Amino acid sequence: MANGNTSQGPKTSFGRFMVYTVVERYANNIQGFVYMGAAILIIIVGLRGLGDIAGSIAIVPDFLLGAPTDAAEPLKRSIDPNWVMGALFLEFFLLMILAVVTFFTPEDYGHAAPAAPEAPKAVDSPLNSVISVPKNLSADLKAELESLQRVADDQIKVVNSVIDQYNALNKKITVIQQQSLQALSDLKTKIS
Repeated sequence: MANGNTSQGPKTSFGRFMVYTVVERYANNIQGFVYMGAAILIIIVGLRGLGDIAGSIAIVPDFLLGAPTDAAEPLKRSIDPNWVMGALFLEFFLLMILAVVTFFTPEDYGHAAPAAPEAPKAVDSPLNSVISVPKNLSADLKAELESLQRVADDQIKVVNSVIDQYNALNKKITVIQQQSLQALSDLKTKIS
């Protein structure tokens, strides 16, 4: 795969560190820092684009302004190019970090949590997918499954009992209906 993550997980220790530590814990923080850097870059470049007008705006801090371009007019000051370069390098650095984190993000990261390195791995089977369970959990799982099986068996017995009672009641109703029809037939014969 292109992201360095195969179905068995990352092969290198750096890849495992990125997938299981950085991506799981810090992916949203890194994305937030990238947006913050973009906001800073937009402000700095936008003020630089205003040229000398930026020096006359009251909310622009003096430390962002460079030396006056014209000694006769000291109020005509623009944003220092060093701030523009600093903002560009900051955003470049943050985007590179985001690119590395995105590179190591598993393809199914938004859909399901990635498995930890010590988590059970799925085993391919021709009939179905089976998950291997660590031995210390298998006894508990087996006991729980047996308990669920007993509950299911008890419920099946209750349902079968209700069905048997229904069938017996249905037979009685059928006999009563047949007797009623016979009685009506006899009454009709006596009347005619």
